[in-house]
Amino acid sequence: MDILEDEILITKFQLGDQDAFDELMRRYKHRIYAYILRSVKNYEDAEELTVEVFFKAYRALDKWKPQAKFSTWLYKIAYNVSIDHHRSKKRQIVHSLDNDQLPIDEPMAKDLGSDPEKLIVEKDRHRVINQAVNYLSRNQKKVFLMNRYDGLQIKEISEVLGIAEGTVKIHLHRAIKKLRVLLQPFRENNEI
Repeated sequence: MDILEDEILITKFQLGDQDAFDELMRRYKHRIYAYILRSVKNYEDAEELTVEVFFKAYRALDKWKPQAKFSTWLYKIAYNVSIDHHRSKKRQIVHSLDNDQLPIDEPMAKDLGSDPEKLIVEKDRHRVINQAVNYLSRNQKKVFLMNRYDGLQIKEISEVLGIAEGTVKIHLHRAIKKLRVLLQPFRENNEI
């Protein structure tokens, strides 16, 4: 996503162009939905919360200043909305990744459909990686997923979570180190 284009669209919206907000929403709705879905583990809740994120963004966008990237600001809203959702359900934030119905979206080879054996191997690889990620601490998992699956940079994660960049780097480093250890036997056997 082009940061300059986002800022132009925001300026247009602030000047009264409603279509500019529609374009911003089109650009980010799938990423925000995927982020929230990993948190809430429920398709309907994720849809509702995604709408809530964009509603909150719409209401606050006229005051937005380019202190951070628009996408970072939007992820911060999504993060807070998912936290509020979990609080309202009176349960802790648990990012359990062992739900087979909600796998992490990883790139898959295009020809898997033509080879059922490759499809089975790919699904097994996803299961093994998901189980390994589940062994990370809550903070390591959050940082790892935001970096590897949402594509956020260290600075953006720091701003979204409200923690120091150094802390983000430590969590990410420890997560990668732990995943390497956990996945080593599978790599040695060429299972992943």
